[in-house]
Amino acid sequence: MFYFIPTWNQNHTDWELEFLEWYYTTKKMEFDDTVNQLMMFNQAKEKNKTIILEYAPMLRDFLQRQDLYDIDYYSIFDDLQDTKVENVRPIDPFEFDWPKNVKFIYMPFNILAEVNRKLYAQIISGNLGQLQRINFFEEDKTTKTYIFDDRGFLSSVVRFNGDGQFEEQIFFNLAGEWRFKRLSSEEVIINPLFRDEFKREKYAAMRELIEEKYNEFAQENITKDDVIVIASEKRHNQRILNAKKSGRVILSIFSQRLNIEQDFPNENELAKVDVIVVDTQQNEKLVQEKLDAMNVSIPVLQIPPFDSRLRLGQSQRIKELKIFVLVDKTPLAELEIIVDEISKAMYKNTKINLILGAYAANQEATEKLDKLKEKILDGLGLTEEEIEAIEKAENQIESETDKELIKKAKFFRRITFYRIESESEWIKELNFVRLIIDMGKDMDLYLQIAGISAGIPQINSTPSPYVENHKNGMIVPDALEIKEAIDYYLVGLKHWNQALVYAAGKIVQYSSDNLISLWNESLELATAKGEKLDE
Repeated sequence: MFYFIPTWNQNHTDWELEFLEWYYTTKKMEFDDTVNQLMMFNQAKEKNKTIILEYAPMLRDFLQRQDLYDIDYYSIFDDLQDTKVENVRPIDPFEFDWPKNVKFIYMPFNILAEVNRKLYAQIISGNLGQLQRINFFEEDKTTKTYIFDDRGFLSSVVRFNGDGQFEEQIFFNLAGEWRFKRLSSEEVIINPLFRDEFKREKYAAMRELIEEKYNEFAQENITKDDVIVIASEKRHNQRILNAKKSGRVILSIFSQRLNIEQDFPNENELAKVDVIVVDTQQNEKLVQEKLDAMNVSIPVLQIPPFDSRLRLGQSQRIKELKIFVLVDKTPLAELEIIVDEISKAMYKNTKINLILGAYAANQEATEKLDKLKEKILDGLGLTEEEIEAIEKAENQIESETDKELIKKAKFFRRITFYRIESESEWIKELNFVRLIIDMGKDMDLYLQIAGISAGIPQINSTPSPYVENHKNGMIVPDALEIKEAIDYYLVGLKHWNQALVYAAGKIVQYSSDNLISLWNESLELATAKGEKLDE
């Protein structure tokens, strides 16, 4: 059996998963190598289980977004809190015991509760409308926060002192009894009523409590024939690889999570690793160099992750030829050149549409979007208000001059200024894109993965692990040469089809069945080497 231990930790702590409210945006995509691996194993119907080490009251919400809702998982905190429950039961916050004179005010992103015209509480819902959190206030300072599990129960309460500083966090079971509490000193205290379920009365930090439960689970469930796939991250490596070894270990390295130069495991930790999986050829080279320097021999596999939520060749189904340009990491001067070249192509071919995209949480990038919009409008000699007026009066226009204005207005409407608010919405947008352009020196990793997952050719300014020149994209060092690359993929279908076939071949190469076979072969090789050393 394969056990996956993900690192979906977006928090500064090493013991909880922080899931932002649905209305917040992020510069980082949630998709990673573990998401890809779980998708692959479920498609192959290969028996697997995910071990969630962190406190994650909104876990089901996250799994639903990644199409992983039905995975089999063991949650350390479900064990610690005794909150194992499968049925979801919605909570109605208005059924709580509120003050008699409370007044609820519906805001765009939350609900405020006022008492005597003073802020009393803030009710926050999750991505699917389930109750996520209630913050309580006194004199505009947070006094406590109720944290709810997305299955429908109160999971913990965070209390703050008179200065608004953290005081303690109390964790409950399904009956509402407190099981343990975390103090401001980070010390964890166990409720004496449940002392027999733990080895100690108190722990120096939450990390120690998690490690205790993980070791118990591993000893009781994981055999020497099982495989543990660890999402490699500095704190994660130290926690798992310093524990007593159970089963065979695959260490999975993902570019956005582990700095190989600084945080690569040490020799003692590597002694428990049987196979290392990396996402790019560059990381494969770095890892091999690290292993050689330590004189350590471990098989290293390069397996790029694919996002199966994207579908190959969807852009063939629409008549428009959509070009997606990510602006975040490309200088404005280069973007202006790129937009000018694409505009020329748009005038020649009315099927070409342009999407200029930026992460909404990246203020610098959204400012670039605004500046590009201004430049395009200046070039047309119109304002947005004038374009709206022209569109409304289109049926009454007869003069040649006015018809030219209509053409300009329609041209502008073929350009989308897209703020990336969420991963799921971006996937919908990318599914029908014909060509991706990211000319930043440090390309966006998820966009690269999405491109090869959907068979979309990509144009980059520097070599990329996910793009092979003239196969599934082009490397164009100078923005002034972008026209040739655009024509290469949008004039006729030959080269675009070649990119699609190349991507399909890559996906087949790393399909669920092939991935599992590759892992098993490497594990057998590692086992054989180990047996020879033992002799």
